[in-house]
Amino acid sequence: MAPAASAPGSVPEGREPQTLAIRARSIVTLAGEDPARGARLFAPLKKIDNAVLIVRDGMVEEVRPWSAGAAPAGALVRDLGPVCLAPACVNAHTHLELSHLAGRTRWSKGFTPWLQSLIPLLRDPPDPQAAENACAHMAGTGTLYAGNITGSLPGGMLLADAACREAGLAVNHFCEWFGFGAPFADGVRPWPPRCREALEDDPFLAARCAPGGHALYSTGPDILRAAKQDCARMGRIFSFHLAESPEETQLLTTGDGPLRQCYESVVLPADWQAPGLRPLAYAFKLGLLDAGTLAVHGTQLDAQEVEVLAASGAALCLCPRSNRNLGLGVPPVRDLLESGCLLCLGTDGLTSNRDLDVRQEAVWLREQLDVPPEALVRLLTINGAEALNMLQSGAGRLEPGSPADFCVLPEALTY
Repeated sequence: MAPAASAPGSVPEGREPQTLAIRARSIVTLAGEDPARGARLFAPLKKIDNAVLIVRDGMVEEVRPWSAGAAPAGALVRDLGPVCLAPACVNAHTHLELSHLAGRTRWSKGFTPWLQSLIPLLRDPPDPQAAENACAHMAGTGTLYAGNITGSLPGGMLLADAACREAGLAVNHFCEWFGFGAPFADGVRPWPPRCREALEDDPFLAARCAPGGHALYSTGPDILRAAKQDCARMGRIFSFHLAESPEETQLLTTGDGPLRQCYESVVLPADWQAPGLRPLAYAFKLGLLDAGTLAVHGTQLDAQEVEVLAASGAALCLCPRSNRNLGLGVPPVRDLLESGCLLCLGTDGLTSNRDLDVRQEAVWLREQLDVPPEALVRLLTINGAEALNMLQSGAGRLEPGSPADFCVLPEALTY
C-alpha cells in the first residue's frame, strides 16, 4: 500500500507540495538498518507506537509519535486505525506472465507431475488482464517491488512489464534461458530469444532486465556461465532455480528418474550426461554462486550445503507455500536463518500458489516453523531489496527521503 501522490520529487507548477499525515497504531521503519544475516536477523526492530508517517509528494519526510505536534498545518490526515505499518514488501521471485494459468496445474504429487501438467499449457497465449489483475493484487497487499521471471511465452515480458507499470510496481525482470541452444545468437549478449524480441520492440526495457537461467538441468552450462558473466559485467543480479526438488537432485547425480523421462529428447540433448554432482556442488563448479546471485527455493539443501551457500555470498529466495503445494518439502529454514546467508521471500507464480501476497509466505513460516517476526519483517523488506539490488532506490526502509511505500503487517507478524 502507498499513499496516492505525484511521482517522487515532482510538483506541478503553481501547486504547493501535498503533505499527508498517515496515522497508525505502530510503524516499523527499518530506518538506518542494513540487510540482515545470521544473528542480526533476530535483533529487536525499532517500533514507533501511536505513530504518524509524514509524507510530502510521495516521499517520507518524517516518522514520529502522533503526540509530538500531531499533523503539520494543512496536511491531509489519514487514520489507518489499529494496524502496524512497515516498508512495502518485496516479492523477489514470481512468474507474472503465467498468471492466466492459475488453478490449472497439478499439485501435491511432486515436481514432475506438476511440470507435466504445466508444459502443455505454455501453448496458450498470455492474457494481459490476468497479468494486470495479478499485479494489482500484489500492489493492494503492499508489495511494490518484484523480481519477475520471464521468457516462457511470446510477448510475455512486454505484457508483464506493462502490468507492473500500471499497478505502480518497480520490477526487475530475469530473462530465463530454457534449453541448450547457442547463447549468443545476436553475438552480443546471452538474451533468451523471446526476451531479445521484446527488447528490440522496447530498448528502454533493458535497464530493468538481466539474463538468467532456469535451472542446472534445463539450461546448458555454457549458457548459465555466459549469463552469469554478462550480469556481472552489467552490475545486474543473476538468478536461477536451485535445489528445488528431489527429482532435480536425482537427475544431476545419477542421470535418471522421472525428470529425465520428462525432458529426454525434448529439452536435454541426445548426448547429455549427468554431472554426477548435487545441485549446489554443480552450481559452485560452474562459478554461479557469489554476491551477485539470487538462487531460488533450496528445499533440497543439506546442512553442509547451507554453510557453503552462505560462504559464497549468494542470496536465497524462499517460496515455502509453493514448495508445500507441490509436495517438495520444506527448505532447511532454521539452518539457513542461522547460517549468515542473505535470505528473502517470494511467492513463485500462480501455477504453484494461490495468491501473490508475499506476506503470507512470512505468515506461513511464522505459524508452521515459529520463525520470529523480526526476522520475517526483514526478509520481506530490506533483505528482498538487497537481493534485487533495489536498495539504492529507497526500497526496504521508511526514512526521510525514501519513497513513502508501505504495507500493513498481518497480526501474526506484529509484536
